Amino acid sequence: MIRFQNKPHLFSIKLTAIWAVSESGLGGLLHAVKLPFSGLLLGSFAVLIVTYLAYISPNKFNSILKATLLVVLIKVTASPHSPPMAYIAVLFQGLLGACIYATFGVNKVSTTMFGAIALLESAFQKILTLTIIFGIGLWESIKEFFNGIQDKLNMDWISDLPWVFLGLYALIYLIIGIVIGLIAIRLPNRIYENAKKINISEIKFNDNGLSKRKHKKRRIYLIGFLLLFSVLVFVFSGSLNSALYIVLRTMGAIIFFLFIFNPIFKILIQKWAKKKKESQNETLNNIIELMPSIRRNVTAANSLSLNEKNIWKRAKSFTINWLSLSLYYDFDDNAQI
Repeated sequence: MIRFQNKPHLFSIKLTAIWAVSESGLGGLLHAVKLPFSGLLLGSFAVLIVTYLAYISPNKFNSILKATLLVVLIKVTASPHSPPMAYIAVLFQGLLGACIYATFGVNKVSTTMFGAIALLESAFQKILTLTIIFGIGLWESIKEFFNGIQDKLNMDWISDLPWVFLGLYALIYLIIGIVIGLIAIRLPNRIYENAKKINISEIKFNDNGLSKRKHKKRRIYLIGFLLLFSVLVFVFSGSLNSALYIVLRTMGAIIFFLFIFNPIFKILIQKWAKKKKESQNETLNNIIELMPSIRRNVTAANSLSLNEKNIWKRAKSFTINWLSLSLYYDFDDNAQI
């Protein structure tokens, strides 16, 4: 059975557990709401959770920072194969939110500022990662490709298309960040009102909770496609040295990250996690105990959102229902609905 329980004093630890579940089980979350763009969804969800934490916490900086470190700690334990940039993203979002809300409080200006900066960082982090792996050669090959099209069609504006695409890409993240910030400030009241209206009889549970999706193959295909594209552009343009350089540069970067940087990073962060577990053992155990019921609430929230046909309305309904169930309801494993 699931029972309505209004316990605001537990919200901080529950919000931390929800954030940890989303970070350690995003594949299942995306599967539940049928949404692509994992980085965009994950970044948006972090904005909502951090803002909610700031909303309920008297000491905003300490509360958000503590929750951030606990989420990273759980991520190390539950998703030890996560890339370093995933941990950096969580730390950036937590520290940014702690600084903004501790300085400006929780209002429309601070929430939109936080949402915009957090999602812009998520957008440019991907661009930075591609640049580190491929080097400047990737962008030179893209520029060469569009210059070739421009020469053939005799249209001067075509060479500017890569910058236009990058600008639109950043603009989409910026706009969504602002919108998420505006939603975040109204979220606590909307969740409370929604929690009181939930029809328990409509809820369907799936004890399997969140399933983990593997993104490694998708990343390999993307890297392979970009590498092949860059090499072909340089080969057909007669720049064989550039083609050879980008192949060697990319292979060297991949080898460095796979066999040097990533192992060292994992050793260091696991050592940090081991030390941190000792000082945060009780809080950590409380969060871990909450996580199974929060995972179950994913499918429960999805069942309450099935009547929404529009994908964005469904995502919105799913998020509000999931937070409503996870914050205001307690799951009893020994009872049936």
